[in-house]
Amino acid sequence: MGINNKIIKIDDVEGAVYEIDEWKPTQSTQVKKHFTERFKELKEAYDKLIEDFNWNKVIFESEMLFTPVMGKTYYLFQRKDGTNFMTLISSDEWGDNDFKYIGAFKQDSRQKWNHIELEEK
Repeated sequence: MGINNKIIKIDDVEGAVYEIDEWKPTQSTQVKKHFTERFKELKEAYDKLIEDFNWNKVIFESEMLFTPVMGKTYYLFQRKDGTNFMTLISSDEWGDNDFKYIGAFKQDSRQKWNHIELEEK
C-alpha cells in the first residue's frame, strides 16, 4: 500500500505504474456489504443451532418409554402437570385427551432430534 491511502498498481500489459486514488470509499462499501451478509448468514446459522439445541434439550428431558428408531416420526406432548413425553401416536390418532401437542420429530444418524413440519391432511 502506498502513502496517503493510495494503492500502487502495475499495468500487466504495458508495465506502467500508476496509483489509484480514492479507493477506500468504493472498496469499503463492498467490504461492508460482504461482512454484513456474512454476519447475517452466521446469525441465521447460530439461531438455527440454538433452536436445534433447545428442541433436543426438551426431548432428552422428556419421558420416553422406548428406544427410538432413526428416521421414524415421533410426537412430543405435554401433560397438564407440565411434564413432556414422546410417543409414536400422532395427535390425530390419539383422539380426545388432555395432552397438549408440541411437535413432530425424527432422529438422525447422529442421534440428533429434528423438528419436522407435518403436511396438512
